[in-house]
Amino acid sequence: MKTNLILNADSYKASHYKMYPENTTGQYAYIEARVKNETIIPFGLQMAIKKYLLTPITLDDIEEAEELLALHGLPFNREGWLKIVNEYEGLLPITIKGVLEGTPTPSSTPVVTIECEDDDLFWLPSYIETWLQRAIWYPSTIASNDYKNYKILKDSYDRTSDNVGNINYALHDFSVRGVTSGESAEIGGLAHLLYFKGTDNLPAIRAAKEYYGIPMAGFSIPATEHSVQCAYGDTNQLDYLKNVIDSCDAGGIVSIVLDGYDIFRDTELLCKELKDHIIESRVKVVVRLDSGDAYEVAPKVINIIESYFGYTVNSKGFKVLNNVSLIQGDGIDTEIMSGLCAMVERRGYSAETLVYGSGGGLMQKVNRDTYSFAQKTSAMKINGEWVDTVKNPITSTAKKSKGGRFDDLNLVTYYQNGKLLINDDLNIIRGRLFS
Repeated sequence: MKTNLILNADSYKASHYKMYPENTTGQYAYIEARVKNETIIPFGLQMAIKKYLLTPITLDDIEEAEELLALHGLPFNREGWLKIVNEYEGLLPITIKGVLEGTPTPSSTPVVTIECEDDDLFWLPSYIETWLQRAIWYPSTIASNDYKNYKILKDSYDRTSDNVGNINYALHDFSVRGVTSGESAEIGGLAHLLYFKGTDNLPAIRAAKEYYGIPMAGFSIPATEHSVQCAYGDTNQLDYLKNVIDSCDAGGIVSIVLDGYDIFRDTELLCKELKDHIIESRVKVVVRLDSGDAYEVAPKVINIIESYFGYTVNSKGFKVLNNVSLIQGDGIDTEIMSGLCAMVERRGYSAETLVYGSGGGLMQKVNRDTYSFAQKTSAMKINGEWVDTVKNPITSTAKKSKGGRFDDLNLVTYYQNGKLLINDDLNIIRGRLFS
């Protein structure tokens, strides 16, 4: 279905142009995460502008919108949209400013502002709220959650590992099949790539190239799934394991799912029967745990691996398994990951012993209220003067909005009257994450 920006909105938005006070000629709005005492990583604005604001609105868009809204029971501002087509070449005469993407920002701080001072089109900032707020809250929520995930993992790696650089691959994106749409996979998966480079999310890789100019934003390794394991049957798992290892280049890495039948039996089979083969091939094997209680399964599998391959003790006094490590690919969210990190450390192992793959816990256990994102109008130009507009419900002080303009904030202009003014590649944004 072709995108029609006019119809990428809540239905009721179409009626507002008639409802504002007489002599209103300007509107100013902002987006913030209203939650208190959190760090927000704003992300997604550049992508949203490229997706929606650089393609001109056409007469066909206007005709479709007018017909649909009439049937839907709402008025349509044909004159306003025609002015955009005829005088602005189909591009919105608005200014969008924002915190530079990837900059850690205190919550309750505006991260985006939107302004229009065209006398006839002043209502545009509120009209585009529907898609713009959605384009900001979801990737910013994923990035802000990953800010926490990264801190948890970095603390553990700093204490226990000599390979702190491996943290970039400690939380792997398994989400692409578990999100609600292909666009969710693109947007959420791309936000995850700010902090982590491990991913099986190809739509996110494509989006990184398309919207943030980076040829390859993340990496993966060969890996099996249950269709491969179970094709060999319960009694032929040794063939399965050997064939998978032989399919890899010498010195490579492969992730092997082992819970299709008896993970303890088949881990022992792997370690006992193929130990010499693994060592000679120089293939690093990662055993994937994908069912059961991870707090019970992971320690047992670690013990089996250690009993055959042994370990070395790193400079920080923690054990590092030789040749084989593990990935937990089921049920991972921030809380479970943190608990497993602590469990591994308590048992005397380096953090790199167990890495994590997350799908729904990474991308789906969120909503707009996770950080209470909202867009609110904070000023209207009426009779030639800017007037503060503040929402202040007596039933919820948490929903009180800000009034006025935020010209004193450190915001940069991303979009102005049809032109994209900021076009950062992903590595530039990654460089701001730790500023």
